[in-house]
Amino acid sequence: MNYQKLNVEAVGISNKKLVLNLIRKGEITRRDISKISGLNPSTVTKIVKFLIDSNLCFEIGRKKSKNSVGRKAINLSVNPKAYQSLIVRIGVQKTEIGRGFFDGSVEILETIRSTTNIADFVSKVKTVSDKITESIPERNFLGVSVSVPGMVDTERAFIIDVPHLGWKNLYVRDYVVTDKKGLFLDNEANLSLIAESWKNPSIDGLKNVVFLYLSEGIGCGIMIDGNIYRGNTYSAAEFGHMSIEQDGPQCYCGNSGCWEALASTEAFVKKYRSAGGHTEGSNYNEQFSQIINKTGNDELAKENLKREEELLAIGIVNIVNSLNPEAVVLGGMAGSLSEQSIERIQKLVNDRVLYALKDKIKIVKSHLDKDGKIVSPGVGATLMIIDRNIQKIISLNS
Repeated sequence: MNYQKLNVEAVGISNKKLVLNLIRKGEITRRDISKISGLNPSTVTKIVKFLIDSNLCFEIGRKKSKNSVGRKAINLSVNPKAYQSLIVRIGVQKTEIGRGFFDGSVEILETIRSTTNIADFVSKVKTVSDKITESIPERNFLGVSVSVPGMVDTERAFIIDVPHLGWKNLYVRDYVVTDKKGLFLDNEANLSLIAESWKNPSIDGLKNVVFLYLSEGIGCGIMIDGNIYRGNTYSAAEFGHMSIEQDGPQCYCGNSGCWEALASTEAFVKKYRSAGGHTEGSNYNEQFSQIINKTGNDELAKENLKREEELLAIGIVNIVNSLNPEAVVLGGMAGSLSEQSIERIQKLVNDRVLYALKDKIKIVKSHLDKDGKIVSPGVGATLMIIDRNIQKIISLNS
């Protein structure tokens, strides 16, 4: 066996992967790729030619520069249609189904009601999914990537527990046939964190980040040293189920006083209604957004928001004191909060954290979740299935 040849081939694939991932991060020139990667310009030129010939990326024009002397460098961009995937974002009340593209973008094509009956739910998803996958060329199809609002064994495509829907100990492959294509599942907060790490300039370069996913429940994703931390049994970062009020309301997990039982969008809306507030909308997230938008002229909405900020800050303080991250990203429906809300939460956190952490934690909004729309789990699902296939994609085109 020629080990030297194998080593050269491995290095070649590794370099191609490095260059392609830099292009996937956003428009970039050959010169910038060389500077960031440390690869010499001739190697970068060869790799870029390979990627263009393989239809994985293309040139999109010349980079603008204040200095008009000499020729401007040409930008490179990933080809969105090089590979596609089926994206299923399961929510507590609704599920979105669409197509994921090679640049990480997602096109939602259908929305269905989430149900507790897993067999019935999967059947409805399949009916919609079949129409979508039929429109994707076989050689360009990466498989199915699913965002789940609960605990998931990512290696076995196994749902451990989705408390809000009552799903426990389920192999998804028992309900759906995926042929030779991949089937990937992960927790929605983990996927959101993956998406933010690619797309959010506020955390660019940071390696230790927590993502707070506010929805009908509260989920969290943890990044340690640049990697998603899932824990020994895939239940890490379930901070939504830490007890913050001893005699608090019962949670879907069976415990009482959980953070999400007090601060989720469902809890927020129910609190507002019980105090006499009126809401419209088909689900708790829509109603949460509507109430937030009324805080300028609705005293009850303003009071509810103040309490919500306090509850979010309490949970964040516990997380920060435990993990000491560089940043906390507020996403899901928390991405709809105003900058003033974020500033108030930041102050509350700084007032309560350990002395060593005061003024050292960056709290930022999601770059993707805003205006009452949650898109980060779908983007993360798209990026995850690409990452899982990137080596194979390069090898197949080499």
